[in-house]
Formats: sequence, structure tokens, C-alpha cells
Amino acid sequence: MSQHFSSPPRLILGEGALEQLSNELPQLGTKVLIVTDPGIVAAGILEIVTGVLNDSGLEITVFSDVVGNPDVSTVEAADKARSNSGADILVAIGGGSSMDVAKAVAVVATNGGTIADYEGVDKFTSTPLPVIAVPTTVGSGSEVTKGAVITNAATHVKMVIVSDLMFAKIALLDRRVVAGLPGRIAATTGMDALTHAIEAYVAKGANPVTDAINIGAIELIGQNLVAASKGDEDALYQMLVASSMAGIGFHDAGLGAVHALANTLGAHFGVHHGTANALFLPYVMDFNVSSAPARFARIARALGVDTTGMDDEQASLAAAAAVHQLAADTGVPRKLSEVGVSEDAIETLAKDALVQADLPGNPREASLEDLIDLYRKAL
Repeated sequence: MSQHFSSPPRLILGEGALEQLSNELPQLGTKVLIVTDPGIVAAGILEIVTGVLNDSGLEITVFSDVVGNPDVSTVEAADKARSNSGADILVAIGGGSSMDVAKAVAVVATNGGTIADYEGVDKFTSTPLPVIAVPTTVGSGSEVTKGAVITNAATHVKMVIVSDLMFAKIALLDRRVVAGLPGRIAATTGMDALTHAIEAYVAKGANPVTDAINIGAIELIGQNLVAASKGDEDALYQMLVASSMAGIGFHDAGLGAVHALANTLGAHFGVHHGTANALFLPYVMDFNVSSAPARFARIARALGVDTTGMDDEQASLAAAAAVHQLAADTGVPRKLSEVGVSEDAIETLAKDALVQADLPGNPREASLEDLIDLYRKAL
């Protein structure tokens, strides 16, 4: 059976990465719409980026109303700002929400209609407007993936829009934009990146190229996540790089049950995506051990677990324990009850999770009863 690997956008990383904007953007267009959120504005990160662009000669408009778990209405508002400004380039500054909104606007701008028209894989044909991504969190990986996740508020479904045409042109990884990242956000987005890498490493679509990238990401995250959650600036930058690696590693390998459970939770309750992934990751790892013990044993070693004397099953269980410990050490929520979810919501959540696009990639088949049980374990 053939396997696939899609080349991600060009990465520019390290000191001075942002300064490359002035060189790159004029080659793509003349008017820029920056897509971001109020937190980025308040943190002064928007000012850093616009300061770099002051001498570029480009006309710049800012849309800063992106919200977490953005829905169709957010995309429509951002697209209206693009239309009014005449922007022909999109620069996304922020976490996954801002980057997904920018990519969605880029699609609608050249294909018409609403982003809901393009749910699924390869549902549009016209090349989107160019997108430059400046990630400011350490988890989503959207800067290097070929899709966007947008909530349909009417159906409580997180729509996935995917196409090789949706890659950003360039992703800029600059340590300045994560230097002051709050520990809470570093922890939850970092757990998001870890989920991407672990799920993709054991997913049905994994291949030797994605394996190498995902194991490398897991190692970096294991070494830096706790320090990053405590504000260590070098660890934050290493996590930024690891997040992009995990994004590259999952978009062809696929994901699994953690994302099926987490996406449904986010659509119904608005729970931050990284938080939701952190809640379910160790339980799903335990559930999947029997399907890929050698792979989970390799994950344990990548996380720094000494597996000497352990067989693959024991090492696999140690991998899940290590993830539990990372969650505890970084202070992310550990139970659904901490984010306002009660037992009476579980059956509805499980039914919706059962039809999530990520579930078929899971290495072990999960029934409705299995998903109900996984939600209850996290309760």
C-alpha cells in the first residue's frame, strides 16, 4: 500500500526570523490583512510584527477579533475585513485559532461561498490567497499543516477543511513571540503538540518519514515542556520548534481517538483544544497499547523513561504514566469535571466523537461503548 508525505511550507526559524517578512511579503502582494486575537494585541506581539513591516511599503490592515474554537461567523467577519481592505496577503499571528481563520479566509477569498461549503478533503479548486504564519503558542502546528478546523455553531461540529492548496507559504518561528508566553498556555498548547506527535506515531497512516519527525518532536517536548511551562525562554523556543515538527509529522500520518474525543468536547463546551487533548491522551494511550506495544515502548524511551528490563507492554504502560506525570507537572486540568463537564453529557459527546474524521486513524478500533468508557475515565 502506498504511503504519502506532503512537503510543508518553508520554515524560517531562529534569531531575526521576523525581519524576513519585509523581504518576503512584497513578492506575494501589496496589501496585508493581519489576522490575530486580542491577547496578541495586549501582549505587544502585534506591535513587534507591525514594527518590522513599517518600512516595507505595504498597506496593512488588522483584524484582531479571533476567538478560541473559531466558528463560521469569525471567518465571515475576518473575510469582510479582507474584502473591505482589498488585502491580497494574509499574515496570521497567534495560535491555531488565528492561523486556521486566516487559512479559511484565504480559501473563501478565491473560491467564494462560505467556509462550510468546503468541509472535507479537496472540496475547492482555486488556489487560496497566500498566507504567512507566525505561531505564538507551542502546540497547534497549524503553521505547517494543510488544513483548518472551524466550528459549525449550529451543529456543534468541528469542521475539518483539508487540501494541499492550504499550506501557508512561509512559517516564521521567532523566539521573541513566545518569550513571554504564560505558563498555563505553554502547558496546554505543549500538551497539544505532544498529542499530535504521539497519535501520529501510532496512527494507521504513519510511515518512516513521519516516524522520524514525530519521535524527534516527542524527544524535544519531553525535554522542554515542564521548563517551558515555568517560563524558561530557551525551552519555550525549543517547544515552538517541536510544535512545528509535530505538525509536519501528523498531517499525513493522521491522528486518532484523542482528537475525536477532544474535538467533540471543544465543539460542545468550548474547552481549549490543548486542554482537551491533555485530558484524554494518557487514557487513550492505555486503550491503544495492545495495538502497537513496540511503538508505545519507543515513545516511552523518547520521553526519557528508562525501560531497561521492561518488555514492550510494560514500557508502553510506562509511556502513558510519563504523560500523566507531564500533565501533573505542568498543571493542566486532569479531569472533565474541572472544565464543567458532567456524566449526563457523556453519551451525546461519545456519539458525536464516533463520527469524527480523526477516529479511523486510531490504531485500535473504538466502538461507541469504548468512547463512553474513555470519557468516563477522564471524568
